[in-house]
Amino acid sequence: MATKKEKWDGRSRPSNKAYDEGYERIFGKKEEDELKESYKQSLKNKKERDDYFDSKSVKQLLDEMDERNGF
Repeated sequence: MATKKEKWDGRSRPSNKAYDEGYERIFGKKEEDELKESYKQSLKNKKERDDYFDSKSVKQLLDEMDERNGF
């Protein structure tokens, strides 16, 4: 008696060379240069935020928000 072939469950994918290459292209490791650039930008953004909040008092910030919102 012949055994039945297992049916595809619709979730798992058979892994082949094309699938592996596509997966690596999309989800693979980012280039080190991209990561360094992103880190530098995040440090720059943090410094700008810190400088902004250190330079103004809370009252000045609230007054500016009120002026922008028309209160």
